[in-house]
Amino acid sequence: MSARLEEFHPAYAAALRSYVGDGTEANLRAAYELGRDAVIRELSVLDLTLVHHDALLEALHEAPPADMEQVTRAAGAFVLESLSAFEMVSRGLNEAREAALLERRHAAMLRQLSGFLADVSLALATPGPLEEMLQLVAEQARELVGCDWCRVNVAVGRDEVREAVSAAPGPDASSTSGARARRNGVLAAALTALDGRAIGTIELASKRDGDFSGVDEAVLANLAQMVSAAVERTRLYRGNL
Repeated sequence: MSARLEEFHPAYAAALRSYVGDGTEANLRAAYELGRDAVIRELSVLDLTLVHHDALLEALHEAPPADMEQVTRAAGAFVLESLSAFEMVSRGLNEAREAALLERRHAAMLRQLSGFLADVSLALATPGPLEEMLQLVAEQARELVGCDWCRVNVAVGRDEVREAVSAAPGPDASSTSGARARRNGVLAAALTALDGRAIGTIELASKRDGDFSGVDEAVLANLAQMVSAAVERTRLYRGNL
């Protein structure tokens, strides 16, 4: 038995004996806390099962033959409570870790994209710097949020709109945004000028995994702000936009 299991075993065995002895709800609560403690100690389900097995053998060894069935049944309820807590806490911890990793990944991609959009040479390059920028934004937004479709459009005059679309490869890659919207909805953010005028939009549709989340909204809002600033810089350097 490893050192971590040797530290955990006495508390588990003592709690199991107490529950087997009187079967009270308070002692069953100890099983729940032990399941949580096992996660904190970074034990596995197999580790918890091994500890329970040894503790049960000890309890059976101490019990009169006539009580062995009752001890076994009580031990079964005890370990189920521990495993239930273990699974619940483990799932929550894993989800929190995944969310943190995802947020770090989003932050890194946004920093990378921000550096690109902040490059003044983009505003001065030819040909078609605005279209290139919009295409990059559409591709990065789709990747950041995990969607199959994204469209970015910017008004460059009273009757002219520049647009870029990024769609995942596949049989429905040419589907319209309306068709995709019926799948998992549309998430959109406005592009605005410094004076507050609406100058375009970023639209995302066909979320790959479930519905759009609050994190998705925050990421898109941040991206929309950066794109709006980049478009404004482009307007300053290019009088034809």
